[in-house]
Amino acid sequence: MSALPKTRPLGEVLQRAGLLSTAQLEVVLQDQKWQPDLRIGDILELRGWVKRDAIEFFAEQWPKLATDSRDNPIGYYFQQAGLLDAQQIDALLKEQAQAGLRIGALAVLHGWLSQETLDWFLQALAPEESASSAFMKRKQAKEGDRAGQARLKSQADQAQPGPPAEPSTGADPDDISWVN
Repeated sequence: MSALPKTRPLGEVLQRAGLLSTAQLEVVLQDQKWQPDLRIGDILELRGWVKRDAIEFFAEQWPKLATDSRDNPIGYYFQQAGLLDAQQIDALLKEQAQAGLRIGALAVLHGWLSQETLDWFLQALAPEESASSAFMKRKQAKEGDRAGQARLKSQADQAQPGPPAEPSTGADPDDISWVN
């Protein structure tokens, strides 16, 4: 029988993910002393500091993700954690195609994620990418990431139906028509 990997307390995980400050964690632990029947996640939600989706994601799904390989693009996990919604994912995917930046970097630039949260997710779920540039490689931007983008877009569309996507022109992004 193999030993299960050690899991960290929820408050510590949320703090390391940049979703909870040290001061907030101390307050929650004090609250729990006064109301021992409440769990930390319940107190966090009551105080409005962390959304229920994030609490459930980090309490239930995160321990499995931290030990298993991930099968989805990182944006999928941000959406599962309630950190980004379907409309934000869709907007990031469209912007990613134009800007050539990774989704996480764009989410930080929009103020939808903190750099601390992005760094923590990357280190835990994709350590090989955690030191990578925020810019996508040309080959990755053109070819390698299309399958992941399509899968993430499909998941975002299923979560929130919207107008159909505009058809692609098929133009090479390296072609700039106004330069002779």
